[in-house]
Amino acid sequence: MRRPIDHDGLSVFDSYRIEQQACIESSLSCHGVATLHVGTLLDLGLTVIRDPGDFTRILITNAPFESPNDADQERLADTIAEGARVARLCRWRKK
Repeated sequence: MRRPIDHDGLSVFDSYRIEQQACIESSLSCHGVATLHVGTLLDLGLTVIRDPGDFTRILITNAPFESPNDADQERLADTIAEGARVARLCRWRKK
């Protein structure tokens, strides 16, 4: 789910353009890497575009916001989460 400040969409890394370790190390802290299938997102009616400001990322422009107080949006967020697959578990914190 995206935060209210994510006006352009939920930003996710593109696994074809960046390695898992680089994804992990790019954040301040990380507990793991999960994957989403673009075809599944499109089947759910979501819009997936390349981030024009960062070629390593993709934007899901109509992903639900956190705490949407809307049953349909909550179900959509649950469906997205159920489709995610954990690719790697870790504990990472930048020093």
